[in-house]
Amino acid sequence: MILSLIIFGSLGWVLVLIFLFSIWNKGEQKDDFKVIHISALFDGRVAKLFKYGIIEGIPVVSQGDLDIISQKIESGEGIEGGREALLVIEELSARVFEGDFIDVCMRFKSTAVIAGDSKNELELKGIKCIYIKSLDNLGKGKIFMGDKIHVRDVKYGYSRASGILDDGTIVEIEGKLPRKKTLTLDCYVEAIVEGDTFRKIWGRCKE
Repeated sequence: MILSLIIFGSLGWVLVLIFLFSIWNKGEQKDDFKVIHISALFDGRVAKLFKYGIIEGIPVVSQGDLDIISQKIESGEGIEGGREALLVIEELSARVFEGDFIDVCMRFKSTAVIAGDSKNELELKGIKCIYIKSLDNLGKGKIFMGDKIHVRDVKYGYSRASGILDDGTIVEIEGKLPRKKTLTLDCYVEAIVEGDTFRKIWGRCKE
C-alpha cells in the first residue's frame, strides 16, 4: 500500500513537471523571433525595415555573429562596418542568444533575416528566410523628378559629389557645388533608376 502511494506520488510529480515544461516550451515558441544574419547587420537597412513594420517580430542576434563582428573590429578589418553593425543591434534593442546563427534559428524554429547569398543553404536546413534586398524598397518613400532632397554623408570629387538619403539610396550630385564642402547638400532630382532591389538618384545643385 505504502509502496503504491510512493509510486503514484512520484508519478504525479513527473506529470506535473512535464505539464509545466510543456507550458514553458509553448510560451517560448510563441515568441516571434527574427534572427538577423551578420550579412543583414553589415547591410544596415534591416533597422529601417523593422522600424517601418515591414519585418515584424522580435529581433535576435546570435552570439556567434556578435563574436565575429567584435573580432573584425579588434583586428581592424572592416572596422567601420563592424561599428555600424553594433549600432544596428543597439537601435533594434536586439536580443543576443548563445550559439551560432544556424543553431539559434533551428533551436527556436525562427525565421532568418539575411542579405547575403546563403538563402538556399538555410532553406535546405528547413529555415525560413526573409531576404531584405527584395524588401528594402518597400521602406523607401516615393521620390519624383524635380523633388528637392536632402543628401547626407556627401563625398566630393573633381566636378561632382555623391551621398546618400536617410533610407540608404545613393545619390550622384552635379551642378554648382558649394565652395565650402559641407557633409549635407540639398539638391533637385533629375533622374531616378529604380528596380525591385535597388534605387539610384541623380541630382543637381542649384544656386
